[in-house]
Amino acid sequence: MRGVESPGWLPLSMRILAYHVDPGDVREPSIIFEKLIQKYGAELERDSSLNIETESAQIYVKYLIEKEGQVVLLAARSSEGEGGSYESISAYDNYNDRLDNVYDTLTGVPIAVYSIRFAYAIDEKKAKDFLQEYLNNSKSKGKSAGIIRNIIMVTLNRVETITPKPSREILVVHCGNAGRAVDDVWNFSHELCHLALYMGKMYQLFLERSLMFDQMDASESNTQIWINDILAKMRRPVDEIQPTDLEDILKEITIQFSRLSTLVGSMRRDKVKAGDLHRSLLNLLKTWGEKPLEDYLTNSVVDIGMFENMMAPFSDFIERTEALMTQLNTVLDSVRTYLGIKQQKISIQEEMSSKEQLIRLVSLQETLHKLEVIIVAVYLTEMARIIFEAVMHEHVHILTALFVPIALVISVIIGRLLHKEH
Repeated sequence: MRGVESPGWLPLSMRILAYHVDPGDVREPSIIFEKLIQKYGAELERDSSLNIETESAQIYVKYLIEKEGQVVLLAARSSEGEGGSYESISAYDNYNDRLDNVYDTLTGVPIAVYSIRFAYAIDEKKAKDFLQEYLNNSKSKGKSAGIIRNIIMVTLNRVETITPKPSREILVVHCGNAGRAVDDVWNFSHELCHLALYMGKMYQLFLERSLMFDQMDASESNTQIWINDILAKMRRPVDEIQPTDLEDILKEITIQFSRLSTLVGSMRRDKVKAGDLHRSLLNLLKTWGEKPLEDYLTNSVVDIGMFENMMAPFSDFIERTEALMTQLNTVLDSVRTYLGIKQQKISIQEEMSSKEQLIRLVSLQETLHKLEVIIVAVYLTEMARIIFEAVMHEHVHILTALFVPIALVISVIIGRLLHKEH
């Protein structure tokens, strides 16, 4: 987050709260902090931060804005200013209660919550001793760990049940040059704000579509059964299929095709959003240059794996839905074949066919032609959308809407040329 300033002291405990905000609905810091100002008597600084003084702790509250969303950063240290002392991590746990009190005052449900404990060591060996001491005393296990510049970061393998997912508990130990500790720690904290926002936004996208992912198997199975049933009917002798049956089939195909096209379009838009977040995540983790610590997986490897696991269902859904649309085209081919055979029989045995049946068949043929035009237009529009998303992502919706009449005209011309050849 650009233009962020630090309070100039070393934190002992921290909360990072990431929030989703719809475009044009950015919440002002003064509104978010109103309860804190009333409760603690603090004043809102020009840089959208609060400094809260209590009897036992000093709390820094910072409001950060980024295009992907908004973040509130809470940090605490002792009111006596002992944030830079070299002590064990366990001694810092009592500051979590102070941050919880501030957190409970804030409004809104965050999409990600990171709880961080800080310690400061004179060298890497002392830092590892701090970490081992904390893990032993708290009976915790590390899920991932790594060395990022002169900071050791350990993500604990705990399941949070109170805060929303994705939430995590992190240990951060700065080791090395004490004179650079303040800048190093706050810069890294701001990078963790980015990480929380990217992971939270991806989790939100996944959560919004999770019901569709869960129902995909059942929906695909039901649609497949319907397609197989229609194809079985089309294999019967021509005389056994009535025009009313074909009307019902064409209506149902139109409904199914429209439904599937809508689902694919919306899922593809979310996949593009996920792709943007994925690139931002990779760029951030690349700057870390994280090195492994002992036998742990690095934090970067674990985060990328989690992110890509949430992205995968979007591609799977699109591919499976497009496969169903291809099968619907097979059903249309069967209807087209039937109409051709039926019309040939009518021309040969015209005296045995009623005028009403002939009119109905011609109407069905016209309906089929119209449906072909719609299908071609849909495919052209989807192809154009993909191109627009890659070339002019910001105006994709407007360009796609403007392309719809063009796609219809092109599909009509294609239909006339094809039918002219026949």
